[in-house]
Amino acid sequence: MSEQHKNIPFFLQMINSDIESCLINIVAKNQDISYFTEISNAYKHPLNAGGKRVRPLLTLICAGAFSGEAGIETARNSALAVEKIHTYSLVHDDLPCMDNDDLRRGLPTTHKIYGEAKGLLIGDALLTESFKIIAQTKLNRPKYLSFLINELSEGSGVRGMILGQWLDISFTNSNEVTWGQMEIVHRNKTGKLLGTALSLGFLCGADHFKNEIPESKLFELNNVIKEAGELIGLSFQIIDDILDATKSSEQLGKTSGKDEAQNKFTAVKLLGFEKAEKLAASYTDKAKLLLQSLFENTHIINNNINSIYYQKMLLSQIELLLDRSK
Repeated sequence: MSEQHKNIPFFLQMINSDIESCLINIVAKNQDISYFTEISNAYKHPLNAGGKRVRPLLTLICAGAFSGEAGIETARNSALAVEKIHTYSLVHDDLPCMDNDDLRRGLPTTHKIYGEAKGLLIGDALLTESFKIIAQTKLNRPKYLSFLINELSEGSGVRGMILGQWLDISFTNSNEVTWGQMEIVHRNKTGKLLGTALSLGFLCGADHFKNEIPESKLFELNNVIKEAGELIGLSFQIIDDILDATKSSEQLGKTSGKDEAQNKFTAVKLLGFEKAEKLAASYTDKAKLLLQSLFENTHIINNNINSIYYQKMLLSQIELLLDRSK
């Protein structure tokens, strides 16, 4: 294992480099379009606004957890695709018709700079490009490409993130909502895409297994890792609710207190701070146990290639999700 692959800053540099390379290629091919400079800058704006890169980071480390550096290299397109999906969702979330937010990661939101209509188009562009990128993944087992595309679609579409968004909007301003209902919202709105991030990493790692896993078993293991991701997403969202209620806009890099202002049924509102914090920790612990069970699965152990270090790194990164509250 190379020393470079042993630290998180290297992965973040890889992700940012892949984002920039994709943008440069787009610019180079469209120099003759008079208005391309504006759309190019608008396309870059939300991607270059920073953020923790949680989803692509999990994709890359997860791939490493199952096939080491070979899996990481294969997963780079998937990591980029899931980050663009996530970024498009933020661009649309910030629109006046949705959360109507002026700040994202400490910068003006896309529609505040380019207008609502163009902000909508940038979100559409990011969504569309994500599928182009993942479709270009080079695999040892070509049939796995359809698995990757299907997972990205499932996690981000009407069976995942979009459903969660729809339910969230539907429940806003309702007279009575239970935590059970909001758990369904968060499992889909936040959890499904995090499950997708892990799933894409797992499949890219499995592509390098010397002994191919039967499809039925592969899908069974994939469902386990997606469940782990959904639990991580629930924890992640609860912590977001806590931060929104307790931190300033300057500390968050986005508008604080907007959940209360929009009368949203958050974990804090429905459970209280103490129960919400304990539930987030419980979800995270369950996710880690599921991942550990995968690492100890016979099919995984028999195909393990320089993966132990990345398995520990993955569990460590998941643990850091709770540090957001400190």
